[in-house]
Amino acid sequence: MRPRIPVIALSAAVLLGCQDTIVKYLGPENREAETVVTDSMRYQAFDLDNVTDAKVWTWTNTGTVATVLHRNFVHHGVARLTIQDAAGDTVYRFVPLEYQLDNETIAGAAGAWTVTMELFGARGRVDFSIVRKP
Repeated sequence: MRPRIPVIALSAAVLLGCQDTIVKYLGPENREAETVVTDSMRYQAFDLDNVTDAKVWTWTNTGTVATVLHRNFVHHGVARLTIQDAAGDTVYRFVPLEYQLDNETIAGAAGAWTVTMELFGARGRVDFSIVRKP
């Protein structure tokens, strides 16, 4: 006769086996690259493995609308991009960050915009560009 494993013990083992216990932050292993210039910015990070972190940039947009180009592949966890215009109004908030998903912000005040990227248990890569819409 085979010994029986209690259902509760088996369920607990399965749940613990699926749980990520090590929360990581962005670091050298993610090969981050960023370019922030007037009217254009790009950010890339690779080999994300359960990364929970946030990055904030101040980006100058001389226009009132921007195009957001996504080349992201976050296949686990959550990644969110939020953009605020020079007046502090949210002109773009997007979850999830997906591959080849191109959008525009709503119209906002020209000047110093704030770009915030948040990662929660993210796996994959982040690669997005933001450019002033002519």
